[in-house]
Amino acid sequence: MNYRSQARALLIRTATLARVDELALRMQNLKGGTHGLVVGVHETPASLQSQFREQLEWASQHFTITTLEGFAELWARPQASQAGSRPLLLFTFDDGRESNYTVGAPLLESFGGRGVFFVVPSFAECAADHALSFYRSRINPNSRPGDEQWEDWKPMSPAQIGQLAARGHAIGSHTLMHQRLVGLSPDVLEREIGDSARQLTSWTKKPVDAFAWTFGWDAVDANAWKVIQRYHRFCFSPCAGAIDSRLDSPSLLWRREIEVRFSTAEYRFLYSGLMDPWWGARRRRLRKMLRVSDNTNLE
Repeated sequence: MNYRSQARALLIRTATLARVDELALRMQNLKGGTHGLVVGVHETPASLQSQFREQLEWASQHFTITTLEGFAELWARPQASQAGSRPLLLFTFDDGRESNYTVGAPLLESFGGRGVFFVVPSFAECAADHALSFYRSRINPNSRPGDEQWEDWKPMSPAQIGQLAARGHAIGSHTLMHQRLVGLSPDVLEREIGDSARQLTSWTKKPVDAFAWTFGWDAVDANAWKVIQRYHRFCFSPCAGAIDSRLDSPSLLWRREIEVRFSTAEYRFLYSGLMDPWWGARRRRLRKMLRVSDNTNLE
């Protein structure tokens, strides 16, 4: 365990013992109708099914688990929810892993929700004998031999992706090849963003409204942003934060990464939002870099 992991673990233990996370969660939930939360998830293996169900049961007591269309109501009807009501909660799943289809989606459906599945089309088209090499070289370059025993490196098929869309889930783009979007030529950006959207539409027979860029919060630039905006209404960033519809725009949405493998103390701490201030400077830098203006000076 490195220094950062040790510091994080200590912070979580301290917050849990002092019950600061519970207080922060109650204060967050008092904000009500104009606020929401997007959670980012990767693998949802069968071995962690019971843990994911436990997390969903807990989350459903503190949030209203919704769909992409329901989440968009934060802007379409900002007064629809009364102050003090539970914030909306949207689940998103990255890369298009098979376990998201077999485990993640059915569990989410059992709680009345529908997710946004950010798919890498070239991963979905991988033959079985090439999927692991694609995963290690493109999806998770930090993966080491043996990690595949717990990580889900098997992709959903195009047919499964189409079935998810037919069941009411949203299919979003995660670039064509799981590419970083910094410093790319116009042709490559068009391929990674435009071709990805067209491929997914051919499988789902639906428009692809949502996009999530890959890797870190700063793995995108203004040129890529312009292309993203041509094809997609919603763009999700790997940058943590709660969403306030009075301040934030659907064109730049924050996500908290809360994996199903996290312990109870860890996921409750992350849902509480206590880590969000640490990301504040990054959110401001992203708005400035992408020239995304907010509606107020709340932050």
